[in-house]
Amino acid sequence: MAQISLGESKWRMLRRALHKKTFRYQDCRNMHRFDRDHFDWLVKNGFFEAVGDDLYRVTAKGEAAAELGFYDV
Repeated sequence: MAQISLGESKWRMLRRALHKKTFRYQDCRNMHRFDRDHFDWLVKNGFFEAVGDDLYRVTAKGEAAAELGFYDV
């Protein structure tokens, strides 16, 4: 299996949300202009999952990728 880097912006967003049970988009923002695109990408690719109305949590895939910033492809 190959590993690919998340990139710094996505990795920082993932790290901000890592220690929270549930969080909102605003809780993990980096205050960059592409934050919404990065957040949507993390949800679409299974690093975050929706658990309620505008609430998310980090998945097992997200926890594994948060350590070094790499994920399996």
